[in-house]
Amino acid sequence: MAYNRLFETGRIGNITIKNRGVMSPMGTDFAEYDGSAGDRLISYYEERAKGGIGLIITEYCGVDDVDSIPAVRNLRASRDYHISGLERLTEAVHKYGCKIFAQLHHGGATSKPSLTGRQSISSSDVPANPSAPRPRPMTIEDIKTVQNKFIAAAVRCKKAGFDGIELHGAHSYLIAQFFSPYFNKRTDQYGGSFENRMRFISEIIDGIRAELGNKFPISVRICGDEMTPGMLTLEDGIEIGLFLERKGIDVINISNGSSLNGNANCDPFSYKPGWKKHVAKAFKENLSIPVIATNTIKNPDFAEELLAEGVCDFVGLGRSQFADPEFMNKAKQGRPDEIRQCIGCMYCRERLLGSDMPVMCTVNPRLGCEYIYHGYKKDGNEKPIAVIGGGPAGMEAAIVLAKRGFKVTLFDRNGKLGGTVNTASKPPYKDILNTLIKTMETEIRKLGVTTVLGREATPDDIKKINPCAVFLATGAEPAIPDIPMAPGMTCTAEDVLNEKIELNGNILIAGTGMTGLETAETLLERGKHVTLVGKLPKAGEGTYAVILNDIMDRINKYSPQIISGHRIIEIKEGCAIVRNTKTDEVKKVNCDKVVLAVGINPPKEVINDFKAHFSNIVVIGDAKTGGRIHDAIKDAFIRAFAWENEIFD
Repeated sequence: MAYNRLFETGRIGNITIKNRGVMSPMGTDFAEYDGSAGDRLISYYEERAKGGIGLIITEYCGVDDVDSIPAVRNLRASRDYHISGLERLTEAVHKYGCKIFAQLHHGGATSKPSLTGRQSISSSDVPANPSAPRPRPMTIEDIKTVQNKFIAAAVRCKKAGFDGIELHGAHSYLIAQFFSPYFNKRTDQYGGSFENRMRFISEIIDGIRAELGNKFPISVRICGDEMTPGMLTLEDGIEIGLFLERKGIDVINISNGSSLNGNANCDPFSYKPGWKKHVAKAFKENLSIPVIATNTIKNPDFAEELLAEGVCDFVGLGRSQFADPEFMNKAKQGRPDEIRQCIGCMYCRERLLGSDMPVMCTVNPRLGCEYIYHGYKKDGNEKPIAVIGGGPAGMEAAIVLAKRGFKVTLFDRNGKLGGTVNTASKPPYKDILNTLIKTMETEIRKLGVTTVLGREATPDDIKKINPCAVFLATGAEPAIPDIPMAPGMTCTAEDVLNEKIELNGNILIAGTGMTGLETAETLLERGKHVTLVGKLPKAGEGTYAVILNDIMDRINKYSPQIISGHRIIEIKEGCAIVRNTKTDEVKKVNCDKVVLAVGINPPKEVINDFKAHFSNIVVIGDAKTGGRIHDAIKDAFIRAFAWENEIFD
């Protein structure tokens, strides 16, 4: 595909954007402790500008460091000393012909009193969500102070070289709190009627125009539809958009959701790309200013399709820019098959919102570490190197080593690459993992890696290529509990997902982690009767709430029996004996088959065998420590990037 529309120039106000790709604003926590733009954040944005994106809209950039601190390391433009770092940022981006807007933000009720030491402020005293602290209603003096902070921040951003600014009026932050009758219970000139609820942002826009003139572009990001009962609807969003257009803003950036429905903004893998495109299209049909919109865009074909349909004028590329900063360049160069697509695993959101940590990406181990891993040392000199195992860790190691110039041979006992990800892709909605494997396969092929598939690699096989190192990425084997088990009563979750066995009757799944839950969902969709038993207090314990709630919503509609807080101590013919982990009470659970989903174990014998023959062994991924796809890829990347004939334990 030529992607003619994606690479057509576009206009926002008086500036020209070189293509229709816009990097959506996404929190990272890459800024310095004082909110300044430092090397980590600048390198991150520079990588995306270098990757070909036409316009970057920064993550939320704070205008107020007194009453609005949403995270320890959020970017800010609240003080004059922030200008220097922001100028370094714009310089880094501009050298690639990329434009950049600063998204100006105030959290209002979503701010964290634990960080400010103060009660948060908002349009009214309505908390951001039922469990959040109650904010203090803003006085008129508060309103004027915060409006002036937005205006002052915009002035700083222009001084720093930004091409425009965006006012963050989405996701239940302060401006959106004024928009919304749910949050805004005021009875003065800033509440009640639509015109009054728009007054807060209207006066900010007037103030920015007074300081910077009419030619400095202003974008506003709003939730076109908050998709939350009792909150703003699409019709309300269109009304807001038309008002902002009359105010003379230059572009509108459409998101969705609210503080009570984050999935409508940042959706997990079960949501189909384009599921909310009707919202953006309604704005495109009703407004004359350009429309930017996100739509879970994972590849350039879909981006082109959205532009061709007239859904938006610019495509908002969010997590796809986390996953692959070269998204636009690869599309333009006819290499879309090399784009690592976002798999919707929510690890980025889990890190940022679930753990108050800087974002990371499952498929891109360099995210946030671009300032550390600048470029690959070209020191391989065609020296032979062996990688054993073709799962994510093995493939990533092979790719990195090949980029460094080693002559890589990749061995895998299976007939195709992918390892256990081939199994992980089997449950409902997980087929995006197949795309990851295909992309990594393509990278391996184009880098000239030799693959030897379909047979077990032995130390003698490896000795034939005389490798300077052996990377062991053999994966792990399903764990088998050390308990009495009747013959023929058990199988593994892997057997079920790969359809190596047909199950009937009453099926008991041992394990309520994600493997157990996904196996349960698979069987329930096939009409099977399922009971789950897990030793933890509740199913999915430790799983990020967004992912857990998503799968539990699908599982619960089948009403399976879930027995939490119990450990299986024996499997007999026709039943399993389980013990309560708190009371030690023992009971029998009838079943015709037990599916084991209780974890994995590294292949110690295989590892020890290779260590007996080679001194230069590097054990990576699940072969070293069981974990997630992110852990395997990250570990492989670091070891392959840094390896210099060292011996690792």
